Amino acid sequence: MTMNILHISDIHFRRRYEPCDDGYKGMLFCMQSPLIPLNSCIKKVQKKDKIDLLLISGDLTEDGDPEDYAYLKDHLKRLMGETKMIVTLGNHDNKANFRKGWLKEKEDGGFYNQVFHLKDVSVISFDSSLQGEPDGTVGEKQLAWLKKALEEIKNRPVILLTHHHLLKNQSTTSPVPQAEKLLKVIKEQKLLCILNGHTHHPYVGTAGGSRYFTAGSLSFCGESEENGAVRFEEKYGYNLYRINEGEITEEVFTFTTNKIIKTVFMR
Repeated sequence: MTMNILHISDIHFRRRYEPCDDGYKGMLFCMQSPLIPLNSCIKKVQKKDKIDLLLISGDLTEDGDPEDYAYLKDHLKRLMGETKMIVTLGNHDNKANFRKGWLKEKEDGGFYNQVFHLKDVSVISFDSSLQGEPDGTVGEKQLAWLKKALEEIKNRPVILLTHHHLLKNQSTTSPVPQAEKLLKVIKEQKLLCILNGHTHHPYVGTAGGSRYFTAGSLSFCGESEENGAVRFEEKYGYNLYRINEGEITEEVFTFTTNKIIKTVFMR
């Protein structure tokens, strides 16, 4: 039986963005609602295939409050119905607000690590994020948790879902600082694939002996220019995977309006 998985990332949702003329916040205020490309993405995929699983690799919101998380989750449920959703957190996510608004749990700023055993695959949601730290972090306790989680999953296809990318030459954006340590843990048990986001640019390759996929963003895409300038554009992407008899195949999609949101000097 084939399992269809939609992988999206970096929605950076807010119900209202802070009014601002300059810098990154000024770009966000000029940006169209991420729900517009999100809706377009999901409708396109639903016309083509039945989606069995939705994976979101972090930056669900732009430093959102609990109500932002609740609104986004309700919106996704209206689009996806009963489709299973699994998420991880990014550096723009607030852990306590996520737990209160998305999970309806007590506010807790601890790492969000989870293992989900589905019919055809196990998914590990692994939290590499630290709000306000763009590159994220993976400490020794996190590495120990992941190693134990992998050891407890025997003879099953495993997807590792995290936010930060792990390869140095993948992007002008730095990978998580502990990427080499993380890849060493991953090499001990070959995975079906590793999924992430963060860069806002799609990427397909291998890492730690496993297939490796980065999804584009559903909010904006930044292109570096001279003198520290970044050109932010309405360019979006998502990945679609199919699992069949323990093998995975992928399709990477991008779409654009060719509109420049704003050019910002980041330093």
